[in-house]
Amino acid sequence: MNKNLFLECKDKIENKINEILDKEMEKYSDNEFIKESIGELKRLSSSGKRVRGYLIKLGAMLFGKDDDSYLDLAAAIEIFQTAILIHDDIIDEAQKRRGMQTINSKYPGHIGISKAICIGDLGFFISYRIINNANISKELKEEIVKIYSKTLHNTVNGEIVDVELPLKSISYHKSMSEKVIYDIYVNKTAWYTIIGPVLIGAASAGAKKEDKEKLIKMGTYLGIAFQIKDDLLGIYQDSDKMGKTLNDIKEGKQTIIYKYAIDHANKEELKEIEKYYGNPSVTKEESKKIAELFDMLGAKKNAEELVKEYTDRGIEIINDMDVSNKDEFITFADYLLNREN
Repeated sequence: MNKNLFLECKDKIENKINEILDKEMEKYSDNEFIKESIGELKRLSSSGKRVRGYLIKLGAMLFGKDDDSYLDLAAAIEIFQTAILIHDDIIDEAQKRRGMQTINSKYPGHIGISKAICIGDLGFFISYRIINNANISKELKEEIVKIYSKTLHNTVNGEIVDVELPLKSISYHKSMSEKVIYDIYVNKTAWYTIIGPVLIGAASAGAKKEDKEKLIKMGTYLGIAFQIKDDLLGIYQDSDKMGKTLNDIKEGKQTIIYKYAIDHANKEELKEIEKYYGNPSVTKEESKKIAELFDMLGAKKNAEELVKEYTDRGIEIINDMDVSNKDEFITFADYLLNREN
């Protein structure tokens, strides 16, 4: 990975986000409530990895476009991501995000939830307006709005299933197909982490329809690998390194790791998993016990192998495409899938 290019783009994206949100706050200098809300959006937008914004840049570079025209679109997708996470924190009852206190936990009781809903919505509206005001052709603007809208729609579809599944019994989880979990991965992660940003960048550089179809397939594979890696970190990584509270076991998060474990567990092991997985009162020691059981059942190893398998599939597609700067794209994908947080 060209670390200097990534860091340069990261700084430019952050400056653009700050510029946009500072202007938004100036508009409401006489309204302390709206100004404060935009300030909260800025606070939680301040420390992102800028993966999605950089993927817009890389998507454009694949088709020979290497300038700063991506910055407005990158800022839009990063603010969009913050908005998604603000709503996600309500659903997860999360206390910490990106190493900072979440909006839903910062304010007392229902006020925190209400403010988080409003501020998340505000983020969506601002990001749409950024795209609408971008200095690009009408045709390109329409195409990017379609990609953006499809990304948002798929993300919400994935979240709906992700919220409902933990309410089902362990026998239901055993009987269901793995496809249910993979559909969540594709809708909730692949589209908004990989496919959407890369497609927006590629579209801005004039990519052909057949190339965009290949990018969707590539992004699907890399997005699945990205989410499985995230699931591994969610169970086996230290919470301080992740910058958020590790709630995957407490929430009963439906993952390929969990699915593999219950499919290979005996009756006693199933009882143990059922007792703790999805139990809001589970302790750190009990969570560690479940993580060790999953490892013993081969679920961790299986997940690690799947990360490699889906990464290889995605990289094979990009390698076979007649595009520019593919090495930078591939090394960045490798960086994402070997990350520690």
